[in-house]
Amino acid sequence: MIVILGQSLLFLLGVGFLVGGAYVLVAGGTRMAVVLKVPAVVVGLTVVAFGTSAPELFVSLVGAFKGSTGLVLGNVIGSNVANLGLILGLSAILRPVIVEKGLTRREVPLMLGVSVVFAYLCWDGTISRRDALVLVFGFAIFMVWTLRSLERGQVIVPTLDKLPEIDPDHRLRELVKGSGQVLLGIVGLAAGGHFIVGSAIFLAQKMGVSETLIGLTIVAVGTSLPELATTVVASLRNQDDLALGNIVGSNLFNILAVAGPVGVLWDLNVEDNLEPVGSIPLQPTPIQAQLASMLLLTILVFVMIILGRNRIGRLRGFVLLATYGLIMLLWTSTK
Repeated sequence: MIVILGQSLLFLLGVGFLVGGAYVLVAGGTRMAVVLKVPAVVVGLTVVAFGTSAPELFVSLVGAFKGSTGLVLGNVIGSNVANLGLILGLSAILRPVIVEKGLTRREVPLMLGVSVVFAYLCWDGTISRRDALVLVFGFAIFMVWTLRSLERGQVIVPTLDKLPEIDPDHRLRELVKGSGQVLLGIVGLAAGGHFIVGSAIFLAQKMGVSETLIGLTIVAVGTSLPELATTVVASLRNQDDLALGNIVGSNLFNILAVAGPVGVLWDLNVEDNLEPVGSIPLQPTPIQAQLASMLLLTILVFVMIILGRNRIGRLRGFVLLATYGLIMLLWTSTK
């Protein structure tokens, strides 16, 4: 019992390192961008967007390095479900989310399409290097398309409330300071990933559940905390386009920029996918049920936006939160 409590505290410590590391990384990257005179929209597209997905990336890298590749796929799927069900649901309950029309026409359908491709690629419980290269190629296309859309003013990207003011006479000092913050943020993220993965593997073994399930649930929620913070703050500040845009961007990053690059380095396999595909007619394997849950929730959000005429109200927020609860119940009941 004492050992389990100690590992749980290590997990919480890891979450703290992840959140703090992501915050410091964003602050340092933003400071460097200002010194180098990078446009604010590009800062939002790269530094801020990457910062909220950095916890998932570092946890996935550490997990794959330690051979726990099931935790990687579980983290990606679980984080995307948490973003749509838990985080978007809470945001809509706090304040109805008004969806910018551009998101409805472009990014939300793109998120649905990318989710379908991802589900297809790992339907058999694996992401091979060839599959991962498809995701990486998709990420490159997404970045090029987004940058071109930025030039036409068609895309809204997350930005900080106020970029730091830089004294022109101290540009070198500020650049060094920003570089130090970026380095410190990376160290924090790496340490957080190490603590989380180590404690998650231990807890999975002690509880008799798969590492994938741990990744789907507690690890996914822990790595989604930066998205929760930025989305809720954006919603409370009447920045609805950023609230949903942050979630959509994070889901795209998780699939294309986390599962993709990590899958290129290591083949990703789900250790609890016990039955081969097609061996039991009409009975999905655990990973298939999890992917189906992610797709259904993504479709639900898309339908809500369409039927609500670009608005997700409090009632729909409660529906999303309840759906997330049901998915968690389903996942945890099928060890």
